[in-house]
Amino acid sequence: MAFFTDLGPDGFLLIEALLVSVFVAVLAWRRVDLVAGISATAILALAVVAFNYRSIHSTPGINYRIVTSLFVLVPTALLLGASRLRWIARHAWVLVLAGPIVFVGCYAGICGLCVKIGVI
Repeated sequence: MAFFTDLGPDGFLLIEALLVSVFVAVLAWRRVDLVAGISATAILALAVVAFNYRSIHSTPGINYRIVTSLFVLVPTALLLGASRLRWIARHAWVLVLAGPIVFVGCYAGICGLCVKIGVI
């Protein structure tokens, strides 16, 4: 159990990526309509953001909290959008593989952008 408390925010990002990508893959596999998919995915993403907000590793500044929430919201929206593509909807397991890659890519991109514009 101590392993999970020492992961920090970066390690939890991969766990969150797997959770979200499996969830979106199940929605795509079950052919859930767009409105229900957006609603369910938004609830999951906001729950993950709330978990990160309450984490012992969260930083106190509002800028950092907004950026941390973007680490979850942006890749979740990208995965949900990709799940609507016909080929990916028929091969939902691809979302489970692509999820962590999208999360890490968005993490690096958002960090680079925020440093460049001076937010963090």
